[in-house]
Amino acid sequence: MQKPLRCLIFPLLALLLVSSITYAGFFDSLELALEKEIGHSAYQEIITKMNVVKLPAAEEERLQSIFRRLVNVCTRKEELRFTLTVIDNETVNAFALPGGYIFVHTGLLSFVESDGEIAGVLAHEIAHVDRKHGMSRIKRQVGMAFLLQLILKKSEAREELSKIGTIAINLTQLGYSREEEYEADRYGAYFMEKAGFAREEILNFWERILEQTGGKEDPAFLQLFSTHPPTPERIKRIREL
Repeated sequence: MQKPLRCLIFPLLALLLVSSITYAGFFDSLELALEKEIGHSAYQEIITKMNVVKLPAAEEERLQSIFRRLVNVCTRKEELRFTLTVIDNETVNAFALPGGYIFVHTGLLSFVESDGEIAGVLAHEIAHVDRKHGMSRIKRQVGMAFLLQLILKKSEAREELSKIGTIAINLTQLGYSREEEYEADRYGAYFMEKAGFAREEILNFWERILEQTGGKEDPAFLQLFSTHPPTPERIKRIREL
């Protein structure tokens, strides 16, 4: 009796294992499709409401080249099509949306002093996407069950997906948690070094901001400080990596 029983148990265990892997893969595919839909919707809203800047050809190529080097070393480069868009805004800031949509303000481009500094900022934003911080916040906000319902009836849910895209923008403006920011700092430093940039460059960036603002809320830096952890602490943590 024991031998036939073993003969049944092993195939059943194998079937359960394959089923769980298949289910997990199906779930991951749905979530990825949903992330792309939400990100695209949010992207469309931003480029409609904000002034997108087309840089001079040489400057645009330099910026996009830095961006491509960073994207090529992140772990989600195969599943997402990362894009970089410049927005006319004097604040020193950059932000990321789900799906790989990265934005940088003209104020940031004016402030940075080297390719490595801009690489450090962009790597940080790429890291937010790579670690799925935006999608995690959306799932906490509206619930994964509701999101899955939307993607399963995608053709009938354009309006709802557009609303979720707006939520994604609002959550980005509110900022990530400190732990998410520290994780993006950590992975960002890793990505920039893997892409051939020195970690010291992003430290120079933060130290110069600290020096110029004296830790006070300067309007040009308000967004940057309101959505990030204390600058001295993040400098300390990046140095200790």
